[in-house]
Amino acid sequence: MKTIQLYDSREARLKPVKSLRGDNIIRMYICGPTVYDYSHIGHFKTFIVYDTMVRFLKYAGFDVMHVVNITDIDDKIIRRANEEGRSYREVSEEFTEDFIANWRALNLLPPYALPRATYHIRDMHRIIETLIERGYAYVADGNVYFSVRRFGKYGEISKQSIDDLIAGYRVEEGEGKRDPLDFALWKRAKPGDPSWDSPWGRGRPGWHIECTAMSSKLLDPPFEIHGGGEDLKFPHHENERAQTNSYIGGEAVYIWTHVGILKMAKEKMSKSLGNIVTMRDLLRIMHPDTIRIFVISTHYRKQSEYSDEKIREAQNIQRRIQSVYTRLLRAEEGGIEIDVNQYREEILSHLSNDLNTPAALSTFMSFLDELSSALASRGLSKETREDALRLYKEIQYIFGLQLETSLETRGILELLINVRKELRKRRIYDVADMIRDELAKKGVILEDIGEDTIYYTV
Repeated sequence: MKTIQLYDSREARLKPVKSLRGDNIIRMYICGPTVYDYSHIGHFKTFIVYDTMVRFLKYAGFDVMHVVNITDIDDKIIRRANEEGRSYREVSEEFTEDFIANWRALNLLPPYALPRATYHIRDMHRIIETLIERGYAYVADGNVYFSVRRFGKYGEISKQSIDDLIAGYRVEEGEGKRDPLDFALWKRAKPGDPSWDSPWGRGRPGWHIECTAMSSKLLDPPFEIHGGGEDLKFPHHENERAQTNSYIGGEAVYIWTHVGILKMAKEKMSKSLGNIVTMRDLLRIMHPDTIRIFVISTHYRKQSEYSDEKIREAQNIQRRIQSVYTRLLRAEEGGIEIDVNQYREEILSHLSNDLNTPAALSTFMSFLDELSSALASRGLSKETREDALRLYKEIQYIFGLQLETSLETRGILELLINVRKELRKRRIYDVADMIRDELAKKGVILEDIGEDTIYYTV
């Protein structure tokens, strides 16, 4: 297989993926959610991309340690807690549970660690103390700020100069900043807000220091890959890189990767704009494989748009993949041979070239066209059928698909669904609901869409 390359946002070029310590381990830090509301498809575009990346690296023979953090203290969390008369912990726990439930439903691999910011307050204190000692940070009125101009390489990720960034910034009264670009490592407590003791008085951490603390504690930089949405390049990743590099005395990350934002009606999908599609709503009406295919149908670095048309295209692909697989499982031995390995090598070549999933998916669909024609004709030779099944399993793993693999199970489910449809037609709803509820206990979710019923496993 070709050397795997990924695009590094900081150096603006493809770089070969390699283990920095020669131990075959790829350490990856992925900026996770701020848990103040239900997760939406815009968030999970990023997490599906990185799950696919992790899966492909594992398939290629690497061991992967990927950390996905949870920001469980933030202005938005505090604001929602105050509005609803709850603690910040109650709010963050509710939406952390939603995030994890969606993660599992989409068949994302469990991360090496899922740290929460508030569990690493002392780690943040140690880093901040070191930055103060080295002259990269200063205390002002109970706040601690990072001095951006002390870090000479600021702006390399977002490709902006400090002079360009200074426009539009202002120093808020009483902040005590020495420079408009300086950012908070530690914020002095406000009345009624959650706060922790610190060497500088009670307060809470700034957003950026959280990621430095968690990545430093769990991955011991330098590490191989850092990930997040492209909207995090500035200020979050610029600030995170500045403070982490200043803390360790060198470059902390080998490859910075960024996922293009998801738009709806030409605008970025965001809670503030009210144009979000929550994962919990999508998963009620859509097979998880359809969502994953929708995401990987666009190259991860490109911006993409959520639309009914794009979803229908993904549904058609998902159904095609499943239907050909079902026919392949049932196929009787014939005489047609297909060069399966040629398709495999082309797919792996695309994935090795900056995780080009749309090209890989297109090649796989071409393989399905040839496979389908052969199945409709004289059937496959034993060797071709076995190799086709192997390629299917490889694609299933890399793309995280949840294909139905048991004909018996599929047949029984279809029978139960048809029985339930008949019960509903006869208005015997209590028995129909019992079938649905019992299947749900076993991880099979039925969703009624008009007169049709779909199912998926969780």
